[in-house]
Amino acid sequence: MRIDKSTYLIAELQGDVVPLVNELRKRFNPDCAQWPVDIAIAGSSGVGTIKEEQMIDDVIDILSPVISEYGFTKVAFKSISKFPNTGIYHLVPERDQFDILHEAVVKSGVLFNENRWPYNPHCTLRAGPSSTDECNSLFETMSIPLNTSIDSFSLYQPVRCGGFRVH
Repeated sequence: MRIDKSTYLIAELQGDVVPLVNELRKRFNPDCAQWPVDIAIAGSSGVGTIKEEQMIDDVIDILSPVISEYGFTKVAFKSISKFPNTGIYHLVPERDQFDILHEAVVKSGVLFNENRWPYNPHCTLRAGPSSTDECNSLFETMSIPLNTSIDSFSLYQPVRCGGFRVH
């Protein structure tokens, strides 16, 4: 099967972050409520999505040993932040392991689309064009999830109101 649409490499999360993110998505971004709770390794920032027309089996064959070597399970969030001039609030993880894995994925030989943003691992809590006083107050007082880990690394193709894992 050829990749024919935007495909991300994501770290799917488990633990106390999942109900928190799902509740916030239902409240602020219901169209995204069915997406996995994740941190993108490729597609959101740094490199873009996996370039179309590559064979999915080839991509998996290339990325599997990279993830085996550089993958990890423990995730520690250190803060909640907001991207400048947006209404996008996100959890900020300790990033060292994410940076190492992202760099290994970039150098793996898989082809990626371009992306204008530098790599910034994050778990989105709310996406929107602008913030409100309600959002600012909520996110300034919110507790950071403490018991979070990576359940799996997946290739994911989001679509409005859902999406699907291709691996």
